Amino acid sequence: MKKALVMLLLLVWFLPATVYAEFTVGGTNGWTLSTDGMVNLFAINTSGDDRPANVNNGITLADGEDSFRIRSGFLPGILGFNISGPEINGLLMKARVGFYPNPQNANTKNSFSTQIDLREVFFTVDGTFGQVLVGKTLSLFQGQNALTGMTLMGTGINAAAAGGTTLGNIGYGYIYPQYNAQVRYTTPTRSGFKAAIGMYDPSIIRTDGGPEATTTKTPRVEAEIDWQGLLGDVTLHTWVSGLYQEAEFETTGDTVTAEGVAGGVQIGFAGAELVLSGFDGSGLGSTLMLDTDSLDPTGEERDSQGGIAQLSYTWNATKFGVAYGANTMDETDTEKAIRQGGGVAELEAQRMLTFGVYHDINDHLKLVAEYSQAANEWFDDQDQNVDIISLGTFFLW
Repeated sequence: MKKALVMLLLLVWFLPATVYAEFTVGGTNGWTLSTDGMVNLFAINTSGDDRPANVNNGITLADGEDSFRIRSGFLPGILGFNISGPEINGLLMKARVGFYPNPQNANTKNSFSTQIDLREVFFTVDGTFGQVLVGKTLSLFQGQNALTGMTLMGTGINAAAAGGTTLGNIGYGYIYPQYNAQVRYTTPTRSGFKAAIGMYDPSIIRTDGGPEATTTKTPRVEAEIDWQGLLGDVTLHTWVSGLYQEAEFETTGDTVTAEGVAGGVQIGFAGAELVLSGFDGSGLGSTLMLDTDSLDPTGEERDSQGGIAQLSYTWNATKFGVAYGANTMDETDTEKAIRQGGGVAELEAQRMLTFGVYHDINDHLKLVAEYSQAANEWFDDQDQNVDIISLGTFFLW
């Protein structure tokens, strides 16, 4: 793998970059149909320690065995269809349906295990008032944290043998925002500022094998304030987002609350880019948001926080980057008593350091090499470490 990495870097360094046109299918009478998407594939080698005994939660990493897969990276394949209508009475209407298939099977020869994920089904209405979005797409809370992460176009954590994607920095710098049904309003952009607020299909708030607050009587609310601009030759992008939702236990009627705040800043100058992002909240969980490990055994909300520090430099169509991300959990009194009484220890932290090289042969063809060192830590001082090496390619349109 190390020899292959060196040969790949030498090859892509001298390949020229070329610009191509976008792909529009056609249209008539002011209507247009276009498509965008991509196909990617990675060779991934993972090796690490055994998962400790008597611990709970945390992403299952290599579990003491070397493994090799040929599979998608953090992003699956994408086939998006975009429809735009003519402007009518000052309103511009668009719609998008996005299919997100994975190229690999679930670590089997059986070709029927491939997943097709319908992540986006929405329409927008734009006017002088701003934009209204109706349907399913990426959520606001921690959405920018995920989209600005370096491993978005790589692999990051390779945790599952199933047919889904790798995890990037999910659980190792942010909690996955998910694609959710929503009605969202976004203001017009004024001096680089815009704000958005959305009403979302609520989620149960639970812990695997533990308490479940399954009654949802009100929608989840998410919001974001975003600013982008220039300060001389420096490009700046900063954002703050938030989430609030309640759910009740069906048997007792008691209420639990999930709430959080996230934000970040992206600074670019002369090919260099610095990204700092983070979050803090309660009842959110460690990795997948709300419905996995958000409560302790008594139904108390668990506190979590995390962030990413990332630095990259782009030269001759090649980006070199390094990123460090981590999520941490606070131990509740109940969890501490269980651990001290000989029971399972809960997850304390998930950390990852990633080095990446991302080369654009042209606007539509990309080559990627990543190396990540990840670690899971529990409150009983046990840990698990893993090394991940990946080489991959993208075709985008």
